[in-house]
Amino acid sequence: MEYSPIILAHEPIFSIGRAEVHPATRELRLDGKSTILEPRVMQVLVALYRADGAVVSKDDLVAACWNGRVVGDDAINRVIGRLRHNAEHDAQAAFRIETITRVGYRLVENGTAVRPESSIDRRGLMIGGAVVVAAAGAGLLGWGGFTRPHLTGEAKSLMDQAHAAFLEGTADQNSNAVAKLRAASQLAPNSAEVWGALAWAYKAQLQQIPPEQRQLTIARADAAAARALAIDPDNGDALAARVWGRPIFGNWLSIERDAREALKRAPDHWGLNKTLGFVLTQVGRLRDAMPYFDQAMRAEPMAVYSHMFRIGTLWDLGRLDEAEQAIDTAFRLWPRHFGIWFSRYYFLLFNGRPQEALAMIQDVSSRPVGIPVWNLEMTGMEAEAILSGDPAKIDATVTKMGESARIGTGFAENAAIFDGFVGRFDEAFAVLDGYYFDRGFSIGGQRWSKEQGYYSARGDRHTYFLFHRQLDRLRRDPRFARLTREAGLDDYWRKTGSRPDYLA
Repeated sequence: MEYSPIILAHEPIFSIGRAEVHPATRELRLDGKSTILEPRVMQVLVALYRADGAVVSKDDLVAACWNGRVVGDDAINRVIGRLRHNAEHDAQAAFRIETITRVGYRLVENGTAVRPESSIDRRGLMIGGAVVVAAAGAGLLGWGGFTRPHLTGEAKSLMDQAHAAFLEGTADQNSNAVAKLRAASQLAPNSAEVWGALAWAYKAQLQQIPPEQRQLTIARADAAAARALAIDPDNGDALAARVWGRPIFGNWLSIERDAREALKRAPDHWGLNKTLGFVLTQVGRLRDAMPYFDQAMRAEPMAVYSHMFRIGTLWDLGRLDEAEQAIDTAFRLWPRHFGIWFSRYYFLLFNGRPQEALAMIQDVSSRPVGIPVWNLEMTGMEAEAILSGDPAKIDATVTKMGESARIGTGFAENAAIFDGFVGRFDEAFAVLDGYYFDRGFSIGGQRWSKEQGYYSARGDRHTYFLFHRQLDRLRRDPRFARLTREAGLDDYWRKTGSRPDYLA
């Protein structure tokens, strides 16, 4: 067996007996308690687990855990000793490390050399250049964080692969998740977990399929959710699917109520927590949203969009050091995921570091995959304009982005944010009038460029970006109050007795 270097961030969760191991966060969990292992100790545990019950030599451990550097026996013995201590005290003897004299070590559970149940590659799945971690290596964690003791064999393998794809959240990986879950549903037709996950995956696809296919996808999602809830009325994924995927613009209150009701039945479900947090940001209640994003991250730390929403909310709340730390963490995990890449770019751009933002554009080898060159060049114009402070460059960028606003809703949002940030309020409100009310111009059914394959129905208009810190000055313009009234936000605040943070 070849022992490649172990990168903990790439490793899937797995279990040994009652103990649950999370390599990416270096956690050893048992009965609700968590212990943080030293990085090298966790690497050795992963190497022994990878061996499928075989003996691992010291040379193999050095290759996998010390990147082949020359280390003495004392260094290896110290790590093995520490791991044995963790196994005995923190894992309550769920496993032990056996020494095979003059050969090496192997992992033993209850007297039997550990062999992982599934044939999934324990080094993790590398998809589209971004690392996604397959959860529940030995079947203790479900799609939404719930137990799933009945899935075995190929159905469980398909479920794990679908989960890994789903966490990345891109169009191609959501399609992969749906395909795997449909296959799993044939193998495990009585599994609420599979049907619930399939319902949620269908709903996640809605912005990644042409509008004419939406009704069919919604019908499939609803049927899968109904089947899951008939088996398990508290299935978190099915509950999340029923809340998620409907038109959000103007429906904030009904979605909020449904999410809160569903959370009573599945309080730790990461998708439900993320959904409620997202809806609250849409109505400017950022402080209220933050605990739900935190809970979503605790429940599922490898979901890309949970990272993105939490980053944006920390930033808008003015918790800039925490936001930057969160960005650095996400960027290390997914350096070329377009959502994480652009989050970092705009954080640098709008927080006094346009030169660093421009450097990201200029580093061609590190650009996100699937973004057209013209899109990145236009994005770079923003950094060049802000860096120079030249009114002519700013005007040219405002014009260029105004033209792009007619292509898709995502471009319109970016144009309004840039216009507001540089003080071009007339242009910003002109874009917003077109975006929300089709006044002056209308936007087609795309969200971004055709190459990215994202679509935006009329009810998908977002309002969360209106409460970004970049638009602090724009919100003081009298026209902003008119905008929130016409958009229906004032009606939401009146009915709920709430106020957006910027007015509080």
